Amino acid sequence: MKKAFSVFLGIVLCMTVVFSTVGLTACDDGIIQIGFTYYAPINYKDEEGNFVGHDTELAKRVFEELGYEYEFVEIDWDAKIIELNSRRIDVIWNGMTITDELKAAINISDPYMVNQQVIVVKSENANKYNTAADLLNASSIVYESGSAAKSALEGIAGIDKVKTAEAESQAKALMEVAAGTSEVGVIDITMAMSMTGAGTDYEDIVYKNVGFEEEQYGVGVRKGEDDFLKEINDKLAELKEEGYLDELYDKYMGGAAE
Repeated sequence: MKKAFSVFLGIVLCMTVVFSTVGLTACDDGIIQIGFTYYAPINYKDEEGNFVGHDTELAKRVFEELGYEYEFVEIDWDAKIIELNSRRIDVIWNGMTITDELKAAINISDPYMVNQQVIVVKSENANKYNTAADLLNASSIVYESGSAAKSALEGIAGIDKVKTAEAESQAKALMEVAAGTSEVGVIDITMAMSMTGAGTDYEDIVYKNVGFEEEQYGVGVRKGEDDFLKEINDKLAELKEEGYLDELYDKYMGGAAE
């Protein structure tokens, strides 16, 4: 009986940990697991092997000031909702575009950055594409599976007649354009700005704005974790007021945050 009571008490304590840490993985040590994929300039390793990036630094700043310990966990971006709701991770923080579909499945923070889908092509093909409708003339288009690029493309009437392919990451979509296996790639402007053109590994690749709608990045947490979400929102608002978001955007993207 005593042993049974001890087991019961352990279960109760475990449940207490769950609710006192705003829904983190049961009976863990309170460390927040941050889900990400490698994606410069958002989360990536620099030439010295240091893990850096806009969202890397922002997440660190937020959770350190909130008093949380944290770890970064690489995930399959296409399965990010499953990863979150299965409690393998506790937040999605990786240049995630806010969509109605995502808002129906998870809680999402207030926006912290404006983004837009752009195309990347070899420089000799740049003049072929000035509007989204011009993509109907592409021989092939590649985009990241599960990304906002898919929705952007689906908004073009007749795009289903064009050969399209999914890549497991935006970086691989860019690689396919560079290799010539796809004529056009559709990726985030945040990545295109830092990864293409003079001084980059893709000097012969350019990006163009063809008129896709602007998007906003947000942080994803599980439904029901409203207090945790409020903590993140309050801290983001504080850092914006301090000017930190503008400083961070200027560091990685070379401009002022919207």
